[in-house]
Amino acid sequence: MPYFKADYIYPISQAPIKNGVIHLSDNGEVLNVFTQEQINAIEPSQIQCFRGIITPGFVNAHCHLELSHLYQQMPEQTGLVGFIKQLQQIRNRSNEEIEEATILWQQKMYDAGIVAVGDICNGPNSLKAKHKQLLHYHNFIELFSFNPAKANESLQYGLALLNQFNQLAIDKTKFTSSINPHAPYSTSLELIKLIADFNGNKHLPLFIHNQECQAELNMYKNATGDFIDMLHSFGIDTTHWKKQPIGSMLAVANLLNQNTKMLWVHNTYSTAHDIAEVMQLIPNSYFCLCPNANLYIENKLPDFNIFLNLKDSVCLGTDSLASNHQLSIIAEMQTIQQNAAIEFDTLIKWATLNGAKALGFDAQLGSIEKGKKPGLNLLDFKNSALIFDKETKLQKLI
Repeated sequence: MPYFKADYIYPISQAPIKNGVIHLSDNGEVLNVFTQEQINAIEPSQIQCFRGIITPGFVNAHCHLELSHLYQQMPEQTGLVGFIKQLQQIRNRSNEEIEEATILWQQKMYDAGIVAVGDICNGPNSLKAKHKQLLHYHNFIELFSFNPAKANESLQYGLALLNQFNQLAIDKTKFTSSINPHAPYSTSLELIKLIADFNGNKHLPLFIHNQECQAELNMYKNATGDFIDMLHSFGIDTTHWKKQPIGSMLAVANLLNQNTKMLWVHNTYSTAHDIAEVMQLIPNSYFCLCPNANLYIENKLPDFNIFLNLKDSVCLGTDSLASNHQLSIIAEMQTIQQNAAIEFDTLIKWATLNGAKALGFDAQLGSIEKGKKPGLNLLDFKNSALIFDKETKLQKLI
């Protein structure tokens, strides 16, 4: 049964412990966490000592693993409308190619210290990778349909896919699934309401891509703009659409049950007012930031400062390899620190416990506490300020 010691242990659930020691069982369960003063009774030869900081494993709260075959295939900074049009042209490949890519990049996430993923699913192509049970997954079965008359048809498709995921022989404490709307510009308000009603009191997390670009704001507040034009180019009728002066985020929030656990993803154009209003309507909201994808697609970042008073409600994601150069939570934290004065202690909570709570895995993951199996990452900083940069090294301990 191993003991791990480092310059600092970051349990997340309590203050950092200088020269602390973690005692694990052979299967990775935390048996105890000791301060420097409490380790005298432990035989020194039993303790593995490391330079750096030990944290829990990371949580990638927003990913599209099934798009991993598009690595280095998509042009950058096309804007979201251009990105969607390009994606529709090239995303379809053979099942074998897609499955091989999901297996490869699942392993890369594991090696990069990620222990759980909120994964967006449009089909069953990621199931072969997930059957290996390498990571915890909450599968967000994603639905599209802007035509209100087809809302129920879309829901029935989602239910059939959800059934495929629920029937997979995987430990259900590590593998959960729910039905979700893709985005306010691609999912009718009628379909969002059907999804909200179906979820009811199941207490499973829901998600939606939120306020990722200016075109979404224009569509809701003015009923004009690039998204309306895009829908027309796809042959989709928009005559039913009426402007929603309150904006997309509040329009969606008003359709949800108040006790919904909701994951709002991207939030690039969200304002402090939007977020405050949403927290009043849906108190169990989480805000997932995917900064490298925002730069890849729109070359714009959220205002990180508006999330600083929501330290328990912010988590991190990578989005997909169609919109990112890697699936690395370290890289996301590095980008945030390059663009905002956010302390390490805050970021590491966003990267661990908050994501675990958002996905419903916090009983097992997210903090170094007795009885949990959170995985352990060792971070070695070349600087004393705990700033993530290209010199920061990560070693997955367990």
